[in-house]
Amino acid sequence: MSIRSKHAAPPAATPPSFDLLSDVMEQVRLEGTVYFSAELHAPYGISIDRPHRSPFYIGLEGECEIQVGRGRPHLIGPRDFILLPKATPHVIRSDRGARIVPFEDWLATHPMDAHGFTVHRGPGAVRRVIGGFFSTDSLKINPLFDALPQLILLRGTDPDVQRWLQPTLEFIRAEIDSGLQGSRTVLRRMADVLFIQALRAYAARNRGAAGWLRGLGDPRVAKALVLMHQRYADPWTLDALAHEAGASRTALAVRFRELVGEAPMAYLTRWRVTRAANRLRSERTPLARVAEGVGYQSDAVFSKAFRRVTGVSPGRYRREATGAAAPR
Repeated sequence: MSIRSKHAAPPAATPPSFDLLSDVMEQVRLEGTVYFSAELHAPYGISIDRPHRSPFYIGLEGECEIQVGRGRPHLIGPRDFILLPKATPHVIRSDRGARIVPFEDWLATHPMDAHGFTVHRGPGAVRRVIGGFFSTDSLKINPLFDALPQLILLRGTDPDVQRWLQPTLEFIRAEIDSGLQGSRTVLRRMADVLFIQALRAYAARNRGAAGWLRGLGDPRVAKALVLMHQRYADPWTLDALAHEAGASRTALAVRFRELVGEAPMAYLTRWRVTRAANRLRSERTPLARVAEGVGYQSDAVFSKAFRRVTGVSPGRYRREATGAAAPR
């Protein structure tokens, strides 16, 4: 796909200090966060399968097990933080012998109060947890999503985790209990903070894991990623990108696909669409200006690329995201 631009002169060189992780995370938009807190007395077992609703859990007291998909169970202790960014089906249980109940059935017999609190009575040890669910529909086009595992588990015994998790948790608990006007908005913003902090902690430990995070370990692939993120609206071709990254066209294409999991120009398209989608959700800017802002001088080419990545047209995406008509 050719991309034309009205800018003839090449932009200045890319500064080496560009923060790629921040650039990706700034395009994260979480929605519809619902918080809850629970007091669970053993024995208990809950099977949770909620497509498009990614949960997080923070242990306050006691221990339990979590099993994600068919993976091995993990023992979760106090102050541990668990995030399932891809909404993978999972089971939370007191022990291997506990009877498992689907989440919907369990919630019907253990309704939450006005503050989102629920309790399960039993003869065994108590587990207290605070958590929530948020929608990840808008995140799935973000390159960050592909780099994430099914489960991110951060241990509360880790000093780096303690440093940010403890004060964030205390703030959330106080806000849940306050009943003040605007609490819903504050809590939604705090969900963003939790999510981004967890991603930053994961990225710091797993740069070789998957996707573009893995690409950061290769100097030329990393350079290409930075160029595409900082100058996403430039009229890039694979030849131009390879030249500035200091690699041959073939070498960059092969190495980029090997590490990142897709071709450089496909990645660029997805990143442009990610940025455009967030503008469509938050601004009333005409589609032609949104398209031009991310490097497309043709509305038709932009619409085709947008539909290929998201499955819907830009206009429909905006209408569904905002619930209102928007300027064309």
